[in-house]
Amino acid sequence: MKTFDPDLDTAGRPLRAAGLLLMGAALAYYAYGTAAGLPLGRALVALWVFLIVAFFVGLLWWMPARLRYRLSDRDLEIQHFLGRRRIQLENLREVHEVTFALGRRSGSAALPGYYVGRFQSNLGRLTAYTGRAAGEGVLLVLHTGEQVLLAPKRARLMLAQLRSALPEGAEEA
Repeated sequence: MKTFDPDLDTAGRPLRAAGLLLMGAALAYYAYGTAAGLPLGRALVALWVFLIVAFFVGLLWWMPARLRYRLSDRDLEIQHFLGRRRIQLENLREVHEVTFALGRRSGSAALPGYYVGRFQSNLGRLTAYTGRAAGEGVLLVLHTGEQVLLAPKRARLMLAQLRSALPEGAEEA
């Protein structure tokens, strides 16, 4: 089984840094406020700000870290934050190297470094499992007509391995 890491968007780094700074400021205000005898209500607001920001910073760290592609002789397993999806290689109709730009989303998660779900894109309506909103990727077209977009770091290697695993009669565009 071959594992491919997604090519992650770096836009989340400044957000995480700003979140960490805000968390530190809120925690310091809470500690100072309770020690200086400020009203407990104000100190608790700072504590709530800390907890809420910590939750979102955690999502920005953990969601992209959960995205992985694993290719075996029989299937492609896509692991993401909420679960996994297996695509049997015999269900592939076409495999393409593409340049994509995700647009409007419907029923999907989109954070910097994590784009999973249904999107409208320059390639049409598709299901994306990527770490970036635009760039180079691999488009799988299944026999059902569903388009699945992946964006691994080593896209050409994954593309070559997928093409070699295509069933007879499938297109290699």
